[in-house]
Amino acid sequence: MSDDARQTHAAPAPSGENGAPGGHGPRGPGWVPTWPATVGLVVTLVASVGFAVSFIRDASTQWLGGFLAAALLGIGLALAYWGRDLAGDEVISGPYPVPHEDAEGRAALGDALDQSVQVITRRHFLTKMLVFAGGVFVLSQVVLLGALGPRPKNSLRTTSWRAGSRLVTFDGVPVTRDTLAAGTFLVAFPEGHLDSADSQITLLRIGADPHFKTLAGRESWSPEGYVAYSRVCTHAGCPVAQYEDQAKVLVCPCHQSTFDLMNGAQPVAGPAGRPLPQLPLAIDAQGNLTAQSDFTVPVGPGFWDEG
Repeated sequence: MSDDARQTHAAPAPSGENGAPGGHGPRGPGWVPTWPATVGLVVTLVASVGFAVSFIRDASTQWLGGFLAAALLGIGLALAYWGRDLAGDEVISGPYPVPHEDAEGRAALGDALDQSVQVITRRHFLTKMLVFAGGVFVLSQVVLLGALGPRPKNSLRTTSWRAGSRLVTFDGVPVTRDTLAAGTFLVAFPEGHLDSADSQITLLRIGADPHFKTLAGRESWSPEGYVAYSRVCTHAGCPVAQYEDQAKVLVCPCHQSTFDLMNGAQPVAGPAGRPLPQLPLAIDAQGNLTAQSDFTVPVGPGFWDEG
């Protein structure tokens, strides 16, 4: 074939937006709309913001579940459509055909390049929008950390007892040196903290019982025969609610841990592994029982003191 014949043989121009040869519109052969993926990502953005706002405003679970479902559905549909229709699977091999240097060939090449640029631009925009929508969705889930509550910090190692805190009964009546007779007991709280479960104590009046053993360093903790122990079991945190007068022991009803009151509330039966913490007591000038300080060791189960 002569050079003249090759020069007059031009490649057919791509169809335009209306399918006419030589058209210059963006919708050439193989054109795929991107609006379904865009709509899905917009739904994800709106639903993610709605989820965060609903959580902050303490909306019902129906609103939270609806927004979360919409956000996941939107991004799922966008990715599904993208993978099916926007991720091209065409493979081009061999040298790129060079058009003839005539008006029709240059027009065909220009149309092909325009279409390629538009495809790249649309996919670049969708990629940015996907990253943005995914980031907003992830950030919207950060608000769930608020449902975990405040950090415990040092709250598991301290209670509401302070130096000078008066002992009061469950109805707020102060406990005085004359409240209990020898061999009796009651449940007491720090004044102003009747709802503090970890601060409740069992107060007993041992009196001059010769079997009571004062541990080293606690000589001043039991004025006039009063002694106080934490009421929170050191095994599982249940209230140690049973007192056996004859044996002088406290018993936890949950798992039958038993604590010897005559010997620093040491465990003598059951699964508890450490004694009930003792609260240092004092008697003020008005005859009211007060605390010298907080408990010197953490109350409750042993695992609270780990770490």
